[in-house]
Amino acid sequence: MKTLRLLSAAFFLLAPLVAHAQGFNMARGNNEEIQVYADDGIEWVSDATRVIARGNAKATRGGVTVTADTLTAYYRDGQGGNEIWRLDADGNVTIKTATETATGHKATYDLEKAIFVLRGTPGRIVTATDEITAKDTLEYWEKDRMAVARGDAVATTKDRKVQADILTSHFKDGPKGELVMKRADGYGHVVLTTAKEVVTGDRSDYNLETGIATVAGSVKIVRDGNELNGGYAHVNLNTGISKLFGAPPGGKGETRVRGTFTPDKQDPEQRRAVFKGAGPSADKR
Repeated sequence: MKTLRLLSAAFFLLAPLVAHAQGFNMARGNNEEIQVYADDGIEWVSDATRVIARGNAKATRGGVTVTADTLTAYYRDGQGGNEIWRLDADGNVTIKTATETATGHKATYDLEKAIFVLRGTPGRIVTATDEITAKDTLEYWEKDRMAVARGDAVATTKDRKVQADILTSHFKDGPKGELVMKRADGYGHVVLTTAKEVVTGDRSDYNLETGIATVAGSVKIVRDGNELNGGYAHVNLNTGISKLFGAPPGGKGETRVRGTFTPDKQDPEQRRAVFKGAGPSADKR
């Protein structure tokens, strides 16, 4: 295996080293050199200031490793020598730390902006507690500890799942520096699924630390075959209490919510008539 080592110290000069930070931090607070490996050789195109590694290609920096069929590293002159500022990965891409894994078919890792973008079917980020997937693109912003998933995006944690056209997930550092999702915002065709109910709407805000989700726009709550419809919902996933309103606080819209309650079809003797009605009350089950 051929090895190429290029020193990259510029990011250390721009930001102090954060010794405790883990997660995806190939750019953020990382002053170690990047090492590039490849089974089928490394091509150094000096005129184009790039290095192409082919065949089980791998780039490592600190606790982060990027592997792919082909890696292209773009470099430039820096204060400490040649510095890699961008990595393009093509084919069977994996970006891995001790506690997180991101996979896709293609990826671009901008070390200057501290952002990587995955493309795949789907792109995927898996942490110790959460999983995010997207069919179009999946971005991770190191400095903000934020993932942006586009196209049939799904965020899963424990027995809860949020789906939307676009999902923005925010993370915090766990006890050992691992990434832990603290909030997920959904935009477009939102579906929030728990063990007991399914909530759909146009927009959502789910705070994993409090267990509270708000859903707005053509909201529907389905639980045990019963259905409630309104314009805004406040769902406490820890207590199982859902409150439905005609419009968001201070907003305009319908002032009444609608409910459809379906009888228990498993026990004919206890079967009750279907109740359909409308009123200003919320579901307080």
